[in-house]
Amino acid sequence: MQRLRGRQRARGSDVRRRGGAALAVTVLTAAALTGTVADTATAAPGAGPAAGPDRTGWHSSRAAGPERDEELRAVAALGSRDAWSVGYREQPSGTDVPVAEHFDGAAWHATAVPAHRPPGTAEPTGQLTSVLPLSARDVWAVGSWNDAAAFQDRSLAEHFDGRRWREVPLPAEAADRSAYPTALAGVRADDLWAVGGTAQDRISAPRPLAYHWNGSAWSAVDTPDTGGDALLLGAAADRRGGVWAVGVGYDAKGEGHPLTEHWDGTAWRIVPAPHATGRGETLESVAVLGPDDVWAVGATATPDGTVGPLALHWDGRTWRAAAVPDVHADLHSVTAYGRDGLLVVGEQQGATTPAFTMRWDGAAWHTEPAATDPAGRGASLFSVAAVPGTRTAWSVGSTLPQFDPPWRPIVQQYAGPPAN
Repeated sequence: MQRLRGRQRARGSDVRRRGGAALAVTVLTAAALTGTVADTATAAPGAGPAAGPDRTGWHSSRAAGPERDEELRAVAALGSRDAWSVGYREQPSGTDVPVAEHFDGAAWHATAVPAHRPPGTAEPTGQLTSVLPLSARDVWAVGSWNDAAAFQDRSLAEHFDGRRWREVPLPAEAADRSAYPTALAGVRADDLWAVGGTAQDRISAPRPLAYHWNGSAWSAVDTPDTGGDALLLGAAADRRGGVWAVGVGYDAKGEGHPLTEHWDGTAWRIVPAPHATGRGETLESVAVLGPDDVWAVGATATPDGTVGPLALHWDGRTWRAAAVPDVHADLHSVTAYGRDGLLVVGEQQGATTPAFTMRWDGAAWHTEPAATDPAGRGASLFSVAAVPGTRTAWSVGSTLPQFDPPWRPIVQQYAGPPAN
């Protein structure tokens, strides 16, 4: 695991106290994550900030869970009164269980999402790394669970039908290969994609994975031969029935380079992306503003370990490297913000509070401080999602990278200038 992690130039949060599926999922998502809504909250619900014209910028909100040893890995929003965040909580035994929280316009509420129960054991397990709400009654989340008996991690999918979460089977990989779905994309209930990676015995020979949902079942779909180790980390629908997926591929010397793939409705194909020779480069997230306006973000690292942000832009014909602020930060997530704007979150290297954010207004980048209130101290941000029809956005993460137990989830809301 440490070998794969090192090759990917993992972020600070990747060195964990935990083992099994939880650590391996974080490794594979690094730069180089039966019940009803009614019987839910185990602690007081988290209040949402009153974002408004007099309250611009990032502000801390409150997660719904016990706020102890919990991390939120992904967030997505349908509207100002309907958003979801998923992640995991570490139990006293050291086993992770999945977490799913819902925002109803006033507060975040914990929902009862089932953990996987491996045969022959009473201890549940699992964590969620991506969430995709299509409607109030159609929400998907994916992640992995720890198959401790086989020393592997298996893929996990959960579906919410408006009342209850239930586990839905994903395709089985070879017995000696772990599976890590890391991102979801799609706009129709019968045409969804989960992408990520598989690895032999959790850490070796990573390969991209792609699963497709046709409305009734998930199936594995072949992806192009990358010629070596590779995995996919982010995905987004292209608004034309296709999907973009981004990640990292490795050359014979073990140097990471950006990997971009596109599903055109018939097959996945690799789309060449620029790479700065001598640097390790990884893409973690992608956002689509239009057919000729797609952005992918991640990180670049020099041989001495100096980390910087990476952004690529698709103009309809080719990917090109885009100029970004010169900061020691890697970028984890990007979301469309307005007609031609973007919001990006990531982590500053060596900072007491690593959380880093910046905004693209269609012409230039602007760095903006994450929440500076007490609740934001020590925060790292892993995912960002704009709220449709508003000038607000949500971002989630945790304080775990600071190794200051007990670590806790982070939820922040952004209110920006009028969207473009």
